Amino acid sequence: MHSEQNKRISTSALLYDDNEKVLDGISDAQPLLQYTDFDDISKHQLWYRQMLARHVVGIWVFLGFVCLYMLRVNLSVAIVAMTIPQSVKNESVEACPSNTNDSGGTPTKHDKFDWNPRTQGFVLGSFFYGYTLSQFIGGVLAERYGTKWIFGCSLLVAGILTLLTPIAAKTHVGYLIVIRILIGVFEGPAFPSVGVLWGQWVPPLERSIIPPIAHAGKEVGVIITTPLAGILCASSFMGGWPSSFYVFGIITCVWFVFWCFFAYNNPSEHPRCAEIERTHLLATLPKPKKLKTPWMSIARSVPFWSIAIASTCIQFIYYVLLTSLPTYFATILKFNLQNNGFMFAIPYIFIMIVIVISGQVADRVRHRKMMSTTTVRKVQTIIGGVGSSLFLVLIGYVGCSKVGAMSCITLAVAFIGFHSSGCQISHLDIASNYAGTLVGITNTLAALPGIVAPYVVGAITNNNQTIHAWKLIFNLSAGVGLFGCIVYCIFFDGEEQSWNQSGFEENIQTEKE
Repeated sequence: MHSEQNKRISTSALLYDDNEKVLDGISDAQPLLQYTDFDDISKHQLWYRQMLARHVVGIWVFLGFVCLYMLRVNLSVAIVAMTIPQSVKNESVEACPSNTNDSGGTPTKHDKFDWNPRTQGFVLGSFFYGYTLSQFIGGVLAERYGTKWIFGCSLLVAGILTLLTPIAAKTHVGYLIVIRILIGVFEGPAFPSVGVLWGQWVPPLERSIIPPIAHAGKEVGVIITTPLAGILCASSFMGGWPSSFYVFGIITCVWFVFWCFFAYNNPSEHPRCAEIERTHLLATLPKPKKLKTPWMSIARSVPFWSIAIASTCIQFIYYVLLTSLPTYFATILKFNLQNNGFMFAIPYIFIMIVIVISGQVADRVRHRKMMSTTTVRKVQTIIGGVGSSLFLVLIGYVGCSKVGAMSCITLAVAFIGFHSSGCQISHLDIASNYAGTLVGITNTLAALPGIVAPYVVGAITNNNQTIHAWKLIFNLSAGVGLFGCIVYCIFFDGEEQSWNQSGFEENIQTEKE
């Protein structure tokens, strides 16, 4: 009887991280990412049967984010080929001298869409009008009905709409904007719904490993999309630039078929989850409950708002670079994107490496109690915020040095990766039971820069494609990023919020009655 009581206390402690000794005891007894007891059995099984279920789910989330960013980024590359450049229209352009050796000697193909930078900025930003609208509802729906179908069906519909994009663009720019808004609406639930999934699958001491690696799919999506979209736009395959929408739309639809078979909302539903892994996860994670959301407590939570502000400022930098770098490379640095699309992908290769390594380091530091969770998150955020802002400012001082510009851009993007183990994963630290709701609110706010950033770039560069104009854009982005970093470091506290337990305790009391 006494041992059963201790067992219950230990489970409760694991749910809320109140008893760190118990958590350490389980971590020592069972290795974090594999199970000693399972090794003897798995020796005689095929390699794919030895994989832990949560790793399989993580892999398909990773591939889902690859598709998500394929559908988001393809227009940023394709719009260069779709539109008439300002230099052809004799508008004000002050760029670096072109070098045929850099571009492979092949001129960039352009279609006949006469859209000025303001119009292009609105087209690129239209995605985020829809993306902002559905963030919050996506998290709530995933908490109530599970991530599998919310995440999967959202990407499926977005993929189908992407297939319709060329027809819309050729009909009228207004139809293209409507399609992009709808794609944003259906991509919006992705991040909040996956936040719910992590709450059901990822143990506390793996929160800086599995989620950041899976989220690195968005960087892989950029790495794959930009060179491939450039090649497709330069080709005659399916009409040139339209193929960059057809190919990525079809890939997403194929991903959905596999997602239906391999993804499950939690270990209890997964038919191929080993019993020892299921037992471990159910013991270390909160049981899924349909809790009443403590809206007033969330609204008064200073740590939560510090996360929201920091994430919004970071996304401003990210979206400025994500949506506008292809234009900067083509217009100012005179890269031929069809032949040198890899140039745009280079920064995202490095950010993916930083995400993986920084996540591993963060969890090791926490596990060995070298730093508290609060300190780890703040250190990661400081490194990311200061590093990215510094190199953004330096871009404006390297002039037409293509090596210097590429180095600064690559490092600016790479340092953003530290945030994945800093402020961007902090929702799970303060309130894992409401991760979907918190991520939904945060991503709604963080999507606003996606609307603002392309418009700001378009307004500054309209009839003014100059090095000085882009220097202003990079300096502005650096200032926004530093502001978010400062707010987070002052106000964030990584301790679990009291209201994360209150709903759970009320549920237990109701069940007893």
